[in-house]
Amino acid sequence: MSALQQVFELVRPEKSQPVISREATRYFLVWFTALTAVLYGGGVVAMNLFADPAFRNAALTGMALCTITSFISFLLIEWAIDKPNEVFLGIAFGSIFVRLFTLCIAFAVGQFLLKLSVFGLVTGMFASYFAYLTVEIAYIHKKQLIRGQ
Repeated sequence: MSALQQVFELVRPEKSQPVISREATRYFLVWFTALTAVLYGGGVVAMNLFADPAFRNAALTGMALCTITSFISFLLIEWAIDKPNEVFLGIAFGSIFVRLFTLCIAFAVGQFLLKLSVFGLVTGMFASYFAYLTVEIAYIHKKQLIRGQ
C-alpha cells in the first residue's frame, strides 16, 4: 500500500450513526450556548456591581478568548470524531496543546502589550476555560458512547 493510500485510509470517515450523532452535536451546542449565556450574563451583572472597569474588561477579554478557542476545538473534534482512533487522539491532544499555547500567547499579549488587569484576565480565562472543558468532555463522552467505545 502506498503512502498516499495510507493517508487516504486514515482520513476517510468511518460510517457513523447520523441521527444519534446529531443528538450529541445538538447536546454540545445547547449546553455551550446556555453556558455562554450564563457566563456572560452572570459575569456582566456581577462585574457591574462589584468590579472596577479594568477588571471587567480584562475578565471579558479572557472569557472571549476561551469561548473562541473552545468553539474551534469543538469544530475540530466534530471533524475528527469519525476518524480512526489514532487520528482522533492525535487531533484531540494536538488541539489541547495548541489551545493552551494560543491562550498563553494571548495572555502575554494582553498582559504586556494591552496592559490588561492580570487578575481579571486570569479569572475570566480560568472560569470560562474549565466550564467549557467540562461541556466538551461530556460531549466527547456522549459521542464515543454512540460509537460503542
